[in-house]
Amino acid sequence: MDPKVHVPPQFPGATSDASRARASRHGSAWIGPWFLPLAALWSLLLAFRHLLYDLGLLTSQTGALPTLVVGNAELGGTGKTPHVLDLTRRLESLLGTGAVGILSRGYGRTTQDFQWVSQAPSWQEVGDEPWMMQSLLPSAPVAVGADRVRALQRMAADRPELRAVVLDDGLQHRALRPDLSIGLVSRPVPSRATGWANVLPAGPWRDLPGRLQRWDRLVITRPGAGARERDSFWDSRTRGISVRPMGSLDHTAPRLDGTCLLVTGVAQPHRVWESAVELGVEVAARAHYPDHHAFSEGDAEGWFSWMQANGVKSLLTTEKDAARLSTVLTPTQREALWVLPVEICWDRPELVDDFLKSWAQTLPS
Repeated sequence: MDPKVHVPPQFPGATSDASRARASRHGSAWIGPWFLPLAALWSLLLAFRHLLYDLGLLTSQTGALPTLVVGNAELGGTGKTPHVLDLTRRLESLLGTGAVGILSRGYGRTTQDFQWVSQAPSWQEVGDEPWMMQSLLPSAPVAVGADRVRALQRMAADRPELRAVVLDDGLQHRALRPDLSIGLVSRPVPSRATGWANVLPAGPWRDLPGRLQRWDRLVITRPGAGARERDSFWDSRTRGISVRPMGSLDHTAPRLDGTCLLVTGVAQPHRVWESAVELGVEVAARAHYPDHHAFSEGDAEGWFSWMQANGVKSLLTTEKDAARLSTVLTPTQREALWVLPVEICWDRPELVDDFLKSWAQTLPS
């Protein structure tokens, strides 16, 4: 499905249709086969680094708490954060409220040290995704820390009630040896012979595609992706649940009337648009920005000026983007903001539940 709406030209920073098309294919508009020599060098460095860990020449250790790492070997857009939330909720139902934590690096945050998200004054200190996860799942303690091993030690010391931690990304953080690992795949997996040619900056893979064979489970998040010869894969899809007013957790909220302006700062904006259309939302125009874009008051003024001039009363965005928008919108502007929540739909949820239940039974009480 190819959206046929425009990005209004008075929105500085919004990507063009051509840039969006390249980004939808590769996850970034700035990679391509002309970087093959650099990709070959980077692949050799990655292979050498993995070899040092595999031989024990670089130290890898288990965490202070049992860990389930959820990540990918690609650039963004595999649905990692909603999968983390879904798996955390499922584990929490097995282990008890407050017994499962979430650990993230906190991409784009202004701080460097370990921090509990619930104690942060704003999303800038911890990153937009951890901030969103804490707001959507307040029963799970969410922390940020670049050094996963040290962060897990801190989590165990501060929260002795924790029995397990789900890591938002970290499959490339080889210093930590996870108890379980789940990799998300949204693109066809290259063969071992040609895998290096798909590594950054020539292609969208940030780690060697062959590393997928080392993970406990693969989750295929897009049709046509993945390695179907493996028995240990699951299928999932991310879909919009409903459209609700900002700040409301009621998924049965009143329907959005009229047209809206869709604003995103995510890796795969076309998927957001598709979800909105499937829910019957009429999108008048879209303004797509780079992933994790720091929205400004000037951005908001441009949107609402365009909306007023074109008779559009509602602004639609994602839950992740809403975390960043909350600090730049005025109270009046927030009244026009609607959010598109998403959920994970598993092809065979019983496989996921059995997998988690088997692990939960081995954890210390």
